[in-house]
Amino acid sequence: METRSAPMTVCFRQAVFVRPPVCVVAEELEFFTEAGVEVETVSIQSSLDQRDRLLSGNVDVGVTAMDNLVVWNAAGGDLRIVAQVETTTPLLLTANASVGTVEDLRGRKLGVDALANGFAVVLRHLLVEHGLALQECEFVPVGGVRERFEALRAGSIDATLLGPPLDELALREGHVALLSVADQVRDFPGQGIVAGARALRESEGLVRYLRALEAARVWLHGAPPHEALDVLTRGGYVAASARAALRTRPVSLAPERAGLARIVSMRDELGMLPDPVRIDELYDGRPLGLGLRS
Repeated sequence: METRSAPMTVCFRQAVFVRPPVCVVAEELEFFTEAGVEVETVSIQSSLDQRDRLLSGNVDVGVTAMDNLVVWNAAGGDLRIVAQVETTTPLLLTANASVGTVEDLRGRKLGVDALANGFAVVLRHLLVEHGLALQECEFVPVGGVRERFEALRAGSIDATLLGPPLDELALREGHVALLSVADQVRDFPGQGIVAGARALRESEGLVRYLRALEAARVWLHGAPPHEALDVLTRGGYVAASARAALRTRPVSLAPERAGLARIVSMRDELGMLPDPVRIDELYDGRPLGLGLRS
């Protein structure tokens, strides 16, 4: 009787600021191994670094703010969103103790990853919604969330958007929370997985990777909370950020059309849309086998 050998393991590289829960669970519970994919995680310090790695093929995917894709592709990239890993990104506008309200940010230095993409767009949207003129603030490109946290601690910026666990650490150190993005922009989408051209072309690794993340997503929704918290803390999350992560577990890895429409409309309203964007051109559902959710 002929025996069938197991499929060869595929090597796969992901570029992240902080590993999202589905990636942690897939690693800790060996869903990657079961899917036949060996994942190497590359920690990055800025979205520009992430973009360059994706475009050069140095990494296969990046976990990032989905807004980044609008600018990256307008500059000649050929990248696509292939999944969404959280319902929303839990961001707090966090400031030093001398800032009491959003209106107090006039004349202050605001730390961003990059000037024209990512969370800098939603930050500008929030400022305008609170009556500030954008020229009244100074936007300082600092880097990823860890770099922005350190800049806030050092006093080189006055405020920035932070997510778990760094938002909680900042509050413990005496900084103040001015507002929550999720409360202000209800349909603000969570981070997505963006794939480079090579990963899309040589799709077997990407399909296996997403299969493992789907197994992790299903597990996160079915596991008792204490078990899920245990796995996330084993994977490097502190307790508070693990609890926050459970609140934003994705109901599906397929992105919501409304979330993508929101990031495009915010850019349009701010005059930051480099080219007309069709929502369907941002997402490639073939590796996941799912279309955009309505």
